[in-house]
Parts: sequence; C-alpha cells; structure tokens
Amino acid sequence: MITMLGWIVLCYGLAAVAVHLAHRLTKKLRGNRPQPWIHVVIVAQNDERHLEWIIRAYCWYAWFKGKRLEITVLDGGSTDETLPIVTRMMKRYEVICHVMTESTVKARELRVAQLQQAKEDEETQIILYLYRQDNWRKLPFLAGGTV
Repeated sequence: MITMLGWIVLCYGLAAVAVHLAHRLTKKLRGNRPQPWIHVVIVAQNDERHLEWIIRAYCWYAWFKGKRLEITVLDGGSTDETLPIVTRMMKRYEVICHVMTESTVKARELRVAQLQQAKEDEETQIILYLYRQDNWRKLPFLAGGTV
C-alpha cells in the first residue's frame, strides 16, 4: 500500500516538473517577442442571449492557446442587456475590451474595415457578425468550427 502511494506521488512530481520544464522551454524559444494576440471583433445588436457564452468561449480558447485576448464589440444601438453583459465579462475575465456604438450598418462596416487595416502582424483577427449564420462556425469549441 505504501509502495503504491509512493509511486503515485513520484509520478505526480515528475509530471509537475515536466510541465514547468515545458513552460520554461516555451519562454526560451519565444525570447523577447511578446505573446501573440487574438483580436475578436463582435458586431452585435440586441444579442444578449449569445454574447456572454461567446465571450467566455473566446476567453477560454485564448487561455488554452496561451495567447492574449482583445475583444471589440461594435454595438448597433442595443436596447437589451448587451452592453452590461460586455462590461461584466470584461471585469470578470480581465480582458481588454473596447465597446463602440455605431447606429447604422454602413458606419459599422466602415469601422470593421478600419479595424482590419489596423491589424498587427502577430495578431489573429476574427470578425464575427452575429446575425450571419456562416459566422457561427468561427466560434471555438463547436463541432465543425474553423477556429
């Protein structure tokens, strides 16, 4: 019984050492380069039903991938709880989040084009229009997703 417990503790200790060595190796290979970014642009209007789990999914995805996350929400003048949900998620996950309100579709499209042009080299940019069905495939952790 004691021998089995000793083996379990030894295996656990070796696993912990392996994780720390892998982390140190990753930092050494990356050097002084900053962590890569994931920038998610969410175009929403009255999407309180979906917004919380979308933000959670991207926060978890960025955490699993070891990347920093920035979220920009382009709101089309929502009358529901969309903006308070974004504020709550921003505080909970400590994510860099920008909220922009554009009242017309043309203004939102222009803002998306500006964000695409401002994309940095080490940044993965995902633009998510919640009213388009084909954009739902860009969500992480969904069967058949492209992320």
